[in-house]
Amino acid sequence: RCHRKEKTCERLERMRNRLKTTGIIRYIGGLIGLVDVLGWQKWFGAAVLGFAYALDLNNSFSPLQFQGLVIGIPLILCYIQAVNDCFDVEIDETKKKVMGKELIVSNIISRKTALTITSLVLLVGLVSALFASINLFVVAFAMALLGTLYSVPPFRLKMKYPYSTLIQFAGCFLPFLAGVASINTVTLQTIVISSIFAVLAMIHRFAHEIKHYKVDLLTAKGTVAVTKGLKTATNLFRSSILIGVVEFAFFFALGWFNTVSLFLFVLYLGLIIAPWFWLRHMPAPVQKALNPVLMFSSYILLFAVLLLYGKIYV
Repeated sequence: RCHRKEKTCERLERMRNRLKTTGIIRYIGGLIGLVDVLGWQKWFGAAVLGFAYALDLNNSFSPLQFQGLVIGIPLILCYIQAVNDCFDVEIDETKKKVMGKELIVSNIISRKTALTITSLVLLVGLVSALFASINLFVVAFAMALLGTLYSVPPFRLKMKYPYSTLIQFAGCFLPFLAGVASINTVTLQTIVISSIFAVLAMIHRFAHEIKHYKVDLLTAKGTVAVTKGLKTATNLFRSSILIGVVEFAFFFALGWFNTVSLFLFVLYLGLIIAPWFWLRHMPAPVQKALNPVLMFSSYILLFAVLLLYGKIYV
């Protein structure tokens, strides 16, 4: 009987340990979901291209400047994603009912804890940017400010048309400019070039609006699709694609991009913007193996930039 009791105790202990491990893994998954690492790859990728563009003008940088690029900018992007989740609990509850999306804030992580983590991420990101350069700090601060105005009450412009679209359009000039500012000064030409990424953001936004129209309608989100209808959102989606192609061709014709820039931009599109296009044709095991890699696809792009500009040797 004693032996049986010992075995039962051992079994219960194993179960407790398993549940504890599962809980820790779930919490870590919740933290990754909160800062949405996959979600900001496209914007950090734009920053990497800005960094590459600046390397063409000034082929040197200090370790402090580089840490601003690889630590400061990603942390600001983490803040923008996380602060949005902190104040999107009601919207995410609707998404959970309609789409089965798991609720992170309030379900896995309490709102208070999430806000504390988010504030610390912002603070460290701004300090990192300041150590890199005052130029990068100004751009990083502007990114954080627009992210706050977009998500946080009483502003919460994401719920108000047309500010929801306009603030995202304006904000998406900044990642490319942040990459430039990490080692150089922002000029009128770099601001004009960064409009390509703002247009890309609009393509992504209108596609997202069309896909999530029903959820956005239920939550009264101030999107073009909800306010002006799906047809208008679809027309704007197509127009944005055309504008983006024309813009890039025009800048290339002006000589603002070289062959390396063209290669990096195509790599950015294929690796970060549209992996779904080629990934779906891969066998299931390959897809499973590549999914974790794509979570850090912008860092692969950064490796390519450093390799092409002779900053690392293999």
